[in-house]
Amino acid sequence: MTTFRLALTASAAALLAGCTPTIKTQNEVTVKPIQITLDVNLKVDEELNRELADDNAKAPAGSERELRRARRNQITAWKIAGLLGEDNRGLLAAPTSSAELQEAVRNAMEAENADRQAIFRRIAEKQNITPEAVGRRMAERMADRAVDGTWIQTRTGEWMCKGER
Repeated sequence: MTTFRLALTASAAALLAGCTPTIKTQNEVTVKPIQITLDVNLKVDEELNRELADDNAKAPAGSERELRRARRNQITAWKIAGLLGEDNRGLLAAPTSSAELQEAVRNAMEAENADRQAIFRRIAEKQNITPEAVGRRMAERMADRAVDGTWIQTRTGEWMCKGER
């Protein structure tokens, strides 16, 4: 009789355990890509505005802003003359053979590009992106703001004179 009770109790326990509800959980998490280009561009634009602003406040002597301001008129004249243009990396470049550039033009272009690259690095560090991304954004802004007749380089690397297409 004791064996029978023990067997009956074990059977009941097994039967009840088999009826215990189980909940299956899915551990997989699907992450869908999101596009944040606009937010990054807005932040980069704000930083570019701050860094490149031509405000009336006197910039410290020797700063990129002061050096860029000192050569701005000459570079603008060389752009209008077709000696310099804005490339698709946010830098100045010669749309024609660089062998034709005079030493003064080449020196100003190299100095301007060095200052721009320093600004790009500073902004990139703040925004946790690459300096190249900042440069591409600068190139888009410069192309939009360029006056007709200025040489600009398209995203594909082709040079065109703004206003001719």
